Amino acid sequence: MATIRKKVRLLAFVAGIGAAVSICLFIISISELYFEAYTWTLLYVSIPMTLISIIVLIREYKRLKIAEVIIENQILHIRSAYSLIADSGETTSSYPERMDIFISNFGILLDAKIIKFNQGGIQLKAVEIGRDFISLTYGTDKRMQKTWLLRMHMDDRELADVVEKFRYETGVVPVINDC
Repeated sequence: MATIRKKVRLLAFVAGIGAAVSICLFIISISELYFEAYTWTLLYVSIPMTLISIIVLIREYKRLKIAEVIIENQILHIRSAYSLIADSGETTSSYPERMDIFISNFGILLDAKIIKFNQGGIQLKAVEIGRDFISLTYGTDKRMQKTWLLRMHMDDRELADVVEKFRYETGVVPVINDC
């Protein structure tokens, strides 16, 4: 989530600078202090670039709000050592560094990556909890993905609490694998 926040701050800075430059160029072109064609050319470049940075800023701000909702409504918080994401049986990406992972009924937050549930037909289909991992299967009826998250070992009480939270919050009853 810190990565998303940094992106939002950077984009807000870029959009602010772009807006200031555009306003200054517009004032200069109206007052005709400099050669008019030069300032209008710069103005034609700065306004679209500012608008593009504002559009990207709005998208990143929405991602930040989704990440905050996931964290506020977390079922489980894992400080992971490693995670794998598989798409139709093939491993598509992995995150070898340590990161904070938040799982809620709204989705999964893997550092800066957000996997949303209950939007666009993506549903949480299955949860498997093993001795040192959690496996989440999600997707649409046509395309399923599976994410494995390595985690610390839980005692029986913590495991029962997590199973109950998943069942209550998502309606999915986790399968416990004692391997």
